[in-house]
Amino acid sequence: MKVWVDITNAPHVHFFKGVIRELEKAGHEVLITTREFDGLTGILDMYGFDYYVVGRHGGATLEGKLIAGTERMYKLSKLIVEEKPDLALYKHSAEAPRVAFGLQIPSIGFVDNETAIAQNKLILPYTKLLLFPKAIDAYDLLKCGADPNGMRPVNGFSELAHLYGFRPDRRVLKELGVKRNEYIVMRTEPVKANYFNGPEKSVLEDVIPLLPEVPIVLFPRTEEQRERFQHFDNVIMPKRPVDSLSLLYYARLMIGAGGTMNREAIALGTPTISTYPGRLLAVTKWLVEKGVKFHSTDPVKVAFMAERIIEMNGSYRAYIRGMVSAFENPMDVILREIETYEESGKFSTVMVEGPSEAGNLGSYVGLNEGRNEQERN
Repeated sequence: MKVWVDITNAPHVHFFKGVIRELEKAGHEVLITTREFDGLTGILDMYGFDYYVVGRHGGATLEGKLIAGTERMYKLSKLIVEEKPDLALYKHSAEAPRVAFGLQIPSIGFVDNETAIAQNKLILPYTKLLLFPKAIDAYDLLKCGADPNGMRPVNGFSELAHLYGFRPDRRVLKELGVKRNEYIVMRTEPVKANYFNGPEKSVLEDVIPLLPEVPIVLFPRTEEQRERFQHFDNVIMPKRPVDSLSLLYYARLMIGAGGTMNREAIALGTPTISTYPGRLLAVTKWLVEKGVKFHSTDPVKVAFMAERIIEMNGSYRAYIRGMVSAFENPMDVILREIETYEESGKFSTVMVEGPSEAGNLGSYVGLNEGRNEQERN
């Protein structure tokens, strides 16, 4: 069987790498398409994947997005007509679903951002089987045109698939001059993202002075952000790409104002605090409710929770790993669905229930006690 995988964003390479490898091991032919955007080709090259570059990102304007998207659909259509894949696979691609639908190619799509309404309206009505985190209220997807008979919630989150083939490597510690379990990792706000409307100043600037004096490995997104953290003596900012998964694995704590790196840390069992200042995704709220993540934009509260997490690090890390081990890996779900389709020509959908059971399991008791104590004071 020939499976077409359309990869349109850098994290999606990590999401699909395991699926691609396993499909190839099983003897399937995999056709990979991508676009010019955010170093995508460099990451694909790093994994040794063959691919077609089709189109580009349209930039920040509506006009640019419309023109680039239309051009890409046209070019993809010509390629896919020639290649004739049996199945299409994508994550938040706005073009692949419509090309697959137009050519009557069955498709599996994964979405985990219910706030990307415009994009979802271009994806969901044309997707044969829609996979999505259980945390998302299915109604939010149905409003964007999802087929209620073609939906399959996943009891997990996308970054679990990023760990395919991962083995921690301590060389990154030596490279950065830090010791295992004796440093904190930080990630700044996505200030250039279209959806970000927070302040220019990072909340992390006010958090760092309140933390214990330990090394902090910080990943800025822009040169302006890098300059804002230069005056902190204990902050290390890598100047080139490093093994971030190993760095997160050996870290004492992750404090991030983004999404992907926070969830990668949780997937690895590393305690994590989110400081994202905007509207939280359903997945983030769900992880907070499960007690495997803490969220606040108040520097004092963040620092307090950081100290408490550091104190209970071993027990809390074990709790996170225990919770995560019970989640579904989207990679496994995708591979099972492909196998089912190959055998029967159909996908296996399940009855869609409501969003995650908010608060049923409660938060980690140690964190709740500290939080309640702080609120009483």
